Amino acid sequence: MPISRARPRLKGIISARFSLATSLHARGTQFLAASLAICVLASFPAAVFAKQKKKISRTVSGVVLDDSNNPIAGATVELTDVQTTKKVAIYSEDGGRYQFADLNPAHDYELVALNNNISSDVRKVSSLDDRDKIVVILRVPPPKQ
Repeated sequence: MPISRARPRLKGIISARFSLATSLHARGTQFLAASLAICVLASFPAAVFAKQKKKISRTVSGVVLDDSNNPIAGATVELTDVQTTKKVAIYSEDGGRYQFADLNPAHDYELVALNNNISSDVRKVSSLDDRDKIVVILRVPPPKQ
C-alpha cells in the first residue's frame, strides 16, 4: 500500500514542476519579445529623423535693373561675406537675373552690381533674416554726364 500512495504524490510533484518550468519559459519568452519590441521602437524615430535632416543653406537671387527698370544682362554682381570677407562675383544672365546658392544663413552678406564702371548701392542681407530664399533687386544708375 505505501507504493500506491507515493505514486500520486510523485505525479503531482512532477506535474507541478513541469507546470512551473513551462510558466517560467513562457514569461521569459514574453519578456524577450517585449524587450525586442522596445528596442525596435526606440530606434525607429532616430532613423526617421536622420532621413529628414536637410542641409540648411540660403539662396540670394534677384535682378539687375537700370534706371528705367530695364534688365541689364552681363552686369557684374559681387557678393561679399561680411564675416570672412570672401568675395564671389558672377555675371547677370538674360533678363538681368542672378543667383547665389548654398550660402551660410549665419553670415551677413553685401551685394553690389557693376555695369560700365558704375555701381549700384550696396545692399545687405542680414543673418537675422530667417528666410531661406531672399530676393534683392539691384539698380544701377545712369552714367553721370
